[in-house]
Amino acid sequence: MRLENFLFKKIELWILIILILLFLIGSITFAWLAKYSSEIEKYSPKVSTTVNKIMEPVNIFFKTSYKILTTGSANPSFLKVEFEPGFVIKDNYENDGYFLISAFDNKFKENSIFLYSLFDQELIKTWSPNVKQLNNLISNNYKKTPEDLPMNFRSQHPLLLSDGGIIVNSGDGILVKLNKESEIEWFIERKFHHSIENGLDSRTVLTNIVIDEPLRLKTGHKFSKIRNDGYAIVSLDGKILEERSIAQILYDNEYYGLLFGQKWEYDKIHLNDAEFITKTDPFVKRGDIMISARNISTVFLYRPSLNKIIWLRSGPFLNQHDIDYLGNGIFSIFGNDNVRGAKINSRIVQEYSGIYFYDMSKDKITKKILLNKSKTSINTQGRSRVLNDGQIFIDDGVQAMILSKSGDVLLSYSHKQGDEIVGAMHWSRYYKKNELPDQILDFGNK
Repeated sequence: MRLENFLFKKIELWILIILILLFLIGSITFAWLAKYSSEIEKYSPKVSTTVNKIMEPVNIFFKTSYKILTTGSANPSFLKVEFEPGFVIKDNYENDGYFLISAFDNKFKENSIFLYSLFDQELIKTWSPNVKQLNNLISNNYKKTPEDLPMNFRSQHPLLLSDGGIIVNSGDGILVKLNKESEIEWFIERKFHHSIENGLDSRTVLTNIVIDEPLRLKTGHKFSKIRNDGYAIVSLDGKILEERSIAQILYDNEYYGLLFGQKWEYDKIHLNDAEFITKTDPFVKRGDIMISARNISTVFLYRPSLNKIIWLRSGPFLNQHDIDYLGNGIFSIFGNDNVRGAKINSRIVQEYSGIYFYDMSKDKITKKILLNKSKTSINTQGRSRVLNDGQIFIDDGVQAMILSKSGDVLLSYSHKQGDEIVGAMHWSRYYKKNELPDQILDFGNK
């Protein structure tokens, strides 16, 4: 039979209806099995494993397709801007620090990491992960996320190590250590996301992770209908040493209203920053952890040794990213200050983002810098650092900037990819001159 005869062969209506019904029943059945695969695993691990393997490519396809339809890209790589990209410096301003930039670069066809000297605006070193190779190394037991794929991998929140290596995560998946030559040294097949910071010693880092265990209630119930964000302490040889759930910490400290007092959403916490206090003073203790939970507009200081929240603040900042300790009981908080909601003007409360200063001794916000002069108005991402002289580092996902005490832009960098086109940034970092080991500067841009 010729191909066209086969393609246009008349099909009985009743056969077509049965095929459609079978397809719908099969789709609904697999969707139900996938949704409750964790419960099914208790009774039939083989069935659960089979369903997860079948649904994995389906989930990745639909999640990636959704991103493309809603944003124009699986993970926006290029951004249109209304300024000239690259370095822009005001009035011969000088800074002897460094930018560690995470941005999409068309030369490498992926998100890469770049170390720049601000004094002479020279590129010192580049790291670019081989994401295709990484995907080939991933085991069959690991359930890939869309962010793990080469087209989406973000090289997010890079942390520079003393040996010249870099630790990044994919955006919502694998944690990866690259050596100074960009070779994959190790990776951990878990769902890591957002911040990566130094640990309490030179052998560990502190990062964010999705906990695989449910929230445990005093009633005996185990609550699994939540994205159980937590922090993880990871050794520099790629081992998870400890992990704790933020929802569990809030529950144990009886902040029930933050967890259950509002309309429920699966991504209830959305942990985006966890950082250690490294020195004890009259206000804090070494080992305390600063926490930022975006979706409840809340920051707090947690003491793991006591499983105790020392202080907690919800607002006036909204959907904040990044909390830092400045000393003397003062914390800085980068407030995105947008309103989340598909049918709400995200800037209905405040047009621009802001930096807030919380005084632990007074339990109040004592100062706020509105970022209107830098026109920083960012709904997601965001990173800030208040420097010793009062100047401020900002990464708004488009530019890395140094601002004056009053918020004026002194220096900015965006990753030029064309005329008024830049590579999207993913949590870049500022280093003072004395914060970079001499051996890193000696590597050069190989």
